[in-house]
Amino acid sequence: MVIELHNPTAPEPAAVGELEDFPEIRESIVGVLENGKQHAELVMTSIAEELGQRYGVIHSMTRHKPVSTPADPAILDELAAENDWVMVGSAD
Repeated sequence: MVIELHNPTAPEPAAVGELEDFPEIRESIVGVLENGKQHAELVMTSIAEELGQRYGVIHSMTRHKPVSTPADPAILDELAAENDWVMVGSAD
């Protein structure tokens, strides 16, 4: 399995390397923000679990937001306060 990390804040999102290029991800704490699409929570929590098994990443929490609206600021604050990084995405 190859996992690529992408920087969504770049002018054009692009792959920035593989996990081996990011030693700081080892034993880090990740939160999941899912957008309510079908299978989004399943896909992202499965990725978090895989990262836990391979790299010691700790999945601390999953939070939900409505499909068509932004996440509540309190949820964003909680995710930022409790995690080293947050996985955000969608699935169908």
